[in-house]
Amino acid sequence: MRRKCNLIIVPILVAFLVIASTPAAKATEAGPFYVGGFGGYVIPNDLEVSGSGVVRTDVKMKDSWMIGAKFGYIIPQFKWIAGEVEYNYLAEQDIDTAGVSGKFKAHNFMANALARYPEGRFHPYVGFGIGLSRGTFTAATTTGFIDESDTAFAWQFLAGLNFEITRNWSADLGYRYFRSKYDMQNADVTSKDHIILIGVNYHF
Repeated sequence: MRRKCNLIIVPILVAFLVIASTPAAKATEAGPFYVGGFGGYVIPNDLEVSGSGVVRTDVKMKDSWMIGAKFGYIIPQFKWIAGEVEYNYLAEQDIDTAGVSGKFKAHNFMANALARYPEGRFHPYVGFGIGLSRGTFTAATTTGFIDESDTAFAWQFLAGLNFEITRNWSADLGYRYFRSKYDMQNADVTSKDHIILIGVNYHF
């Protein structure tokens, strides 16, 4: 897994070094609104299956990827604060357990609040988001087959760096921790993911 992470992180860092040599004016001068797209590498924790009458099981999952889009607003009178709405797709994570085949995936709709440093070209930020996640879990074992979906509350923690490229364009390099618990076949299925993301935004 460490090798996979290096294959993702190294190109991201190279890309940011390249754009660091590009002159930039403040992206916020273009206006308080922005739209963006992002994608990244997902490192899941074990999928937790538990509940009343269910023996807790930790299901090991393979690494995956995420892609998404967002719409944001930086408050002009207080540029330390931004709000976003986003959609992201958490791509299929295959079960990595001997004797079991299956996968988990989710469509997520989130609203985020960010605290950001507004001065200069580099804007470190932290944030928190809440929303809804539509998760689907399928698995085939010696005791049966599971094919369940559920819509559940989800939350995420965000941190990263926004970097101004030109007056209207900026780039993001970020980390997020995403979590949701689903009710599937009389059991609670908890998904927890660490995600490394890179994105680009247009400000207007």
